Amino acid sequence: MWCVVLNFLLLTIDTLRADRLGCYGCPRPLTPNLDRLAAAGVRFTQAITGGTWTQAAFPVILTSTYASMYGGCLGALSPQRPSPVAALAAQGYATAGFATNPHLGQKYGYDRGFGHFQDLAPAESDPWLRSVKGGQALLRHPLTHAILGRLGKRLRPARVYVPAAEVTDHLCAWLEKTRQPFFAWAHYMDVHWPYHLEEELVAPAKIGQAWQDLANYHAANWQGAAITPAHQERYIQLYEAALVYLDGQIGRLLGFLESSGRLANTAVVVVADHGEEFLEHGRWGHWENNLYDEIIRVPLLVYVPGLPGPHSVERQVRTLDVMPTLLELSGCSPPPGMEGASLRPLWTREGKAYPANEAVCEMWRDTWHRIAVRTEKFKMIWDSRQPGRPELYDLAADPAEQQGGSALYADVVRNFQARVTAHLHYVSQTAPAEAAGELELDAAVLQRLRGLGYIE
Repeated sequence: MWCVVLNFLLLTIDTLRADRLGCYGCPRPLTPNLDRLAAAGVRFTQAITGGTWTQAAFPVILTSTYASMYGGCLGALSPQRPSPVAALAAQGYATAGFATNPHLGQKYGYDRGFGHFQDLAPAESDPWLRSVKGGQALLRHPLTHAILGRLGKRLRPARVYVPAAEVTDHLCAWLEKTRQPFFAWAHYMDVHWPYHLEEELVAPAKIGQAWQDLANYHAANWQGAAITPAHQERYIQLYEAALVYLDGQIGRLLGFLESSGRLANTAVVVVADHGEEFLEHGRWGHWENNLYDEIIRVPLLVYVPGLPGPHSVERQVRTLDVMPTLLELSGCSPPPGMEGASLRPLWTREGKAYPANEAVCEMWRDTWHRIAVRTEKFKMIWDSRQPGRPELYDLAADPAEQQGGSALYADVVRNFQARVTAHLHYVSQTAPAEAAGELELDAAVLQRLRGLGYIE
């Protein structure tokens, strides 16, 4: 077992596409700091998330259980789920969590096991003009901001998440005070819609354009309006600019660890909860019913001190395996009920083999379920609303998943269907006797969820 007491830093990035990182083949230099981390560690080329949006993805990452288990993921997490974080705390690790997505806060039970936990939320609200009849049209006009700017009024859209600089500040402040081995988790939101960087929204034209972006996005997602090529180009530019900013803040965090001497004994994991669709299948964003690879195939980087890099693991793995990997590196016994496996054998080639040949990803609602079962060769998407009509894709011949071929591979479909049936049965074994009640959300949280595009 590992002979050095390691610290652990888990950085999760909301909505990060793998193909925007240089280490995953992006030709533009958007992520030099993440690329350097990959060059010093292990890059997994086929990491599959267990959920298509944040609420479904994070039980998989942090508890190594599927979102549909233990009564589901739409309310607070069941205390019956295993808690790898609590196991690390019991082992003597200082534990800290910094959550920026409203679905990942204390109200949803994500503080379990953490000695220090912060719900990081911007203390902002929409400008008064947005609620006035005709006010939204005025906000989209640069002249409005030119006039009000002279009066000292700045009516940019309210922030709906805390930016990376503040997250990094809070994390570094906690690290400065921590002397024992630690496990720290920080979640970054900067490449989640609406992508706007606050410091860019100064000139009247840019503020007005930001309001126009919000209107265009809302019309496309909730009213069926088309996303034009100009919109697409604009959104990609915003997304990539946000990623450049985020990468810089991660570089600042890694620099802090290095200058304080802690990077030499800190394992760092970077993973996305899910990706983002750029119209590959007709929509923009990460709609929960999208189980295609632009959403479910995510970047996963693991840096372990003393391990000569770079390593590239081509085998398919799962975000379900993140916490089992950290527990093995810590020497801590895993709590019962975890579904994942350690990834360490894939880069050391010693000890027991990595056992998973399939990955499962879920879209899970009370009355509608979609499940993807993926191997390195095939993917099948099963839908509870039409269970007899699965989609099957040959990922080698059709990596963009544009042509279903279920009729051509009847045996493959039967095998995958059996896997779905087994998964549904297994999920039912963890169902609580009584369904959990819905959480009541206050107006500020509802405003943030609306701004993030989760609700109309």
